Parts: sequence; structure tokens; C-alpha cells
Amino acid sequence: MLIERDLQLGDLGQLALIDRKELIEQFYRVQAGRLELYDEYCAMSGWPEGEAEQDAVILRRCFEQGAWFHGVFAGPTLVAAAVLGCEPIHNDGRRLLQLKFLHVSHDYRGAGLASRLFAKATDQARRQGVDALYVSATPSRNTVEFYQRRGCRLLERPDPGLYALEPDDIHLYCELH
Repeated sequence: MLIERDLQLGDLGQLALIDRKELIEQFYRVQAGRLELYDEYCAMSGWPEGEAEQDAVILRRCFEQGAWFHGVFAGPTLVAAAVLGCEPIHNDGRRLLQLKFLHVSHDYRGAGLASRLFAKATDQARRQGVDALYVSATPSRNTVEFYQRRGCRLLERPDPGLYALEPDDIHLYCELH
């Protein structure tokens, strides 16, 4: 049985245990302001080296600043989670909040958990009074198309600071109104 709840400080260490295993055969990149799909094979066996440790520091700071953390547990094990930042981003006259984290463990994909977490994050962002979500998406076809199916569109001008942190990601936004 899966249990959904807001995460507590003691749960944060489990974020790095989410199984990111994935076979990727196509990626997106931005060329001349448009998304371009290209073939490239990548067998992700887990978190890229050092990323989980780096994320842990960032996410703990977000938690301490009041960011929204929500997870899905199978028994005591965290199997999916979403994190919504609390610092507004201003972009082309819109106020956005960044979806900082949305991952589902490999064995739990296809069950609608990511869709449910995304919907909860958008509801939370609406309650916080922003206009849109900012999504810096891993450029895999599955990830980008997941967000597109939920109404996300390519940002014409990504936030410079976020783009500098993740220049290979696809920077998207999702209107909330």
C-alpha cells in the first residue's frame, strides 16, 4: 500500500535512494529557440556521480527555508517525491516557483505517481499565488514529453541563474491560470 504525505526533515536522506534507473534512447536540445529531438543511447543506472550529495545540500537548505516537500512511501521506503521551491522567479512579467525535484523510483513508474505529484505541486503553487511553475527538465524524451503533456512549454528566456546551473536541461514553464 502506498502512503502519500508531506516530507519531514528526517525523510530527506531518502531522496537520494529513489531509483533513477532508466534506458534513454532519445534526448531533446534547444536549437534556434525550438526543441529538437535526437538519438543518443544512455543507460542510467542511478544518480550521476556526486549529484545526490550536491542535491542533498540544496534540498536541505530549501526545506529550512520553507519549501514544499511531498512524497509517496511504500511502507517505510520513499518511492516518489516532489519539491516546490519557495523563492519566486520573475520571468517575462510572470511570477514562477521552481519545481526543484520530481522523481519516481524505477519499479513504481507507470502507476501515475509523477502525474499525481505534479498536480499536487501545481495546486500548491496556486495556493502560493504565483502565475506558473518553472521546470528545469532532464532532456530525455520521456521527461520532456511528460511535462509537455501537462501543459508545459519552452521558456523563451530561461532564468540566467538556473540556466547556468543546468545548461543542458530543457527549461519549461507551466501556466497555472
